[in-house]
Amino acid sequence: MFLNLYQKSSTTLQILLHLNIVYTLFWEVIEIICFVFKRYNLIYPTNAFGIELSMTFLLILNEFVRQFFGIKGNLTQRVSLLIIFLIFNACCALGFVFFLIWQSYVQRVEIILSSIALLFILTETIFTIVTIIRLKIITKDLTVQQKIDKIKEARDKFQQTKND
Repeated sequence: MFLNLYQKSSTTLQILLHLNIVYTLFWEVIEIICFVFKRYNLIYPTNAFGIELSMTFLLILNEFVRQFFGIKGNLTQRVSLLIIFLIFNACCALGFVFFLIWQSYVQRVEIILSSIALLFILTETIFTIVTIIRLKIITKDLTVQQKIDKIKEARDKFQQTKND
């Protein structure tokens, strides 16, 4: 019933992670369409097409594992899971940089989509670091009486602002 005054998980990070799930699915569909277009209109070096196409699926798998650790670590407020999430961030960022720069043929739509994915990863990394800091700094647990006093204080302040 009462709002937890000492919630340490990040709501912004959680929203970003859920938006990123939808964006990742969108990215994969568009990337497959781009590969079909490139396959029929461009000449690929030997084995490059298969390797690059399989890398999209590996990147998506890595991306969903990364998002799982981020969501789970944020909701359970476990620093170890958030650190694993940061490691997966680096791997996924490297994968998106591959599709941004290093693949055989890069189209404008891929540049835009991979840049947006990298922006998601960057902002999630920043909010994860902030969340880890919050989890480490705010370690003092209040006693039951201190929590009751804080709730009464918050209720009194609310009543004062309501009466004004």
